[in-house]
Amino acid sequence: MAYYFTVSKRKGEYTPLDITKSKYFVRLSRFKGLGLSLQEIDAFTMMFNDEIELRNTLYEESILDNQTYNQPLSSRLLRNGKYHKVMHDFLYQKDIEYIGYPPNVIDRILDKLMEQDFRFIKQFAQFYASYHDCSSTAAEVMLYADNSITFGNMDKHFLDRDENGDTPLVRMAKLLIYEYYQAQNGKTFYKSEIKYRNLHSIIAFMNNYDKKYQEPNIENNQTNLFDQMP
Repeated sequence: MAYYFTVSKRKGEYTPLDITKSKYFVRLSRFKGLGLSLQEIDAFTMMFNDEIELRNTLYEESILDNQTYNQPLSSRLLRNGKYHKVMHDFLYQKDIEYIGYPPNVIDRILDKLMEQDFRFIKQFAQFYASYHDCSSTAAEVMLYADNSITFGNMDKHFLDRDENGDTPLVRMAKLLIYEYYQAQNGKTFYKSEIKYRNLHSIIAFMNNYDKKYQEPNIENNQTNLFDQMP
């Protein structure tokens, strides 16, 4: 499935950019033309610390121009002639530790539980409740998060363990991130293969949550991107 690195010149209209022209781009897939794999887009954007560095590089390499420099960028899938946005934002350099070592993602989610950020846990479960692999576990996690919010203490069932020794939150994350199979006795066995799209999605979800709730004044303090142009 090909992804496209796009810029929006007008609302609802998206134009693919040829980031293969950048010296920082590395081809990892067999796609040709402007079609890219999600891994290729991530590998490219993770060369930069943030969006400003990314935009400045695209501008310096003439991939963006004066008219497009300040326009929204996104990765999108092309379906039935329309570009559909991949959920949440790009990944950047700080996310390499999670892409390179997925257990760090699970640790970050568990940190939220230890911090008693039950709002995060509830939103995480709600967002992935429709994913077949973890739907039943997500429903459990959502219930425990609701109980924790209502009573102001962590629900004791967050500490329950399954046959692998995993708590519900860990089980949910592992079901999303790793390929797995279930034996006839019902035990779940996890493989080493990663579901990359899910891994990307979880990292982006966490970043989006932190940006929304930990940086409430970002819009008021943000300088127009044109002021950062080289």
